[in-house]
Amino acid sequence: MSLRRRFLLWVAEHDDHWLFITLYIGLALVLSMTISLFWLVAVVAAHGVLEWFALERQGITDQRTGRILWHLKLDIGLVLVALWLGLYIDVLFGLAGLGAAARAGAQTAARVVAWQRAIRGVLMTADEAALVVKAVATRKNGKVPPKPEPSEEPMDGRLPWQRSWSRGDKFAVVFTVACAVLILLTPVLTDHTIGSTLAVLAADLHPWPPD
Repeated sequence: MSLRRRFLLWVAEHDDHWLFITLYIGLALVLSMTISLFWLVAVVAAHGVLEWFALERQGITDQRTGRILWHLKLDIGLVLVALWLGLYIDVLFGLAGLGAAARAGAQTAARVVAWQRAIRGVLMTADEAALVVKAVATRKNGKVPPKPEPSEEPMDGRLPWQRSWSRGDKFAVVFTVACAVLILLTPVLTDHTIGSTLAVLAADLHPWPPD
């Protein structure tokens, strides 16, 4: 088999290879933690590109964008929860009583900032751990579940979201929608204005944020 054919086969079956899963999780974790959330979005988008070509190789050309978004719904939810955390971190600390303490003095405020960074780091790591769980959940007893043949797809006649939803599908949809709604409601539920909300999102999604 030629190198090109091997590469195309790998693209078509990338979700079943631990090399892809390791690179996907590793890059998402390292780049988002050390640089910015922009790179987490970039890694998820790169996965979407691979899915596009995988569907093309399987002969599936209808509703490809919708199929890709459905396949990546949990990944998108994890991006949204990371953005939500950046917007609501002050609210969470306020509920814990640390907001008032921080205003009491500069030293306490510095400690709160350090705690914010640490907690956000832990939750971002949990984000990536969820991707690992998602990858492991697609395998049973260390074996890759068989992929349907391209010819089986048209016989069903239904799109993925039109079929019976698993518990994982329901969780991913509710989780993603809830995160999106909370982000949209930030100016209502927090002290942020629309302008400051956009400013926080822009800072989190900056490819090379200033130190």
